[in-house]
Amino acid sequence: MMEKAIKKGLADAMRETIMLARENSIYNDKGRVFLDGAASGYGAAVNVDGLLIDADGNVMTEKHADYNTIIEKAKKLARDQSSIGADLLGP
Repeated sequence: MMEKAIKKGLADAMRETIMLARENSIYNDKGRVFLDGAASGYGAAVNVDGLLIDADGNVMTEKHADYNTIIEKAKKLARDQSSIGADLLGP
């Protein structure tokens, strides 16, 4: 019982930190799948360097109309589906 209460307290205390780690994982190999998934919905992709590429093969910058939307969608996907911290937060 006590172990369960401690784990829950720790999970509650770490939840936002874990969610930030999940969001930031879109910029590395572990979370790239979320960035790639979000990009594909806009006809874009992620290149080997982790940069967003539009349908014409051009690197997207923050000035591109879809860039921020793709990043935000990828972060939401990562928050909801990443396995980072799942051992602490549970399924």
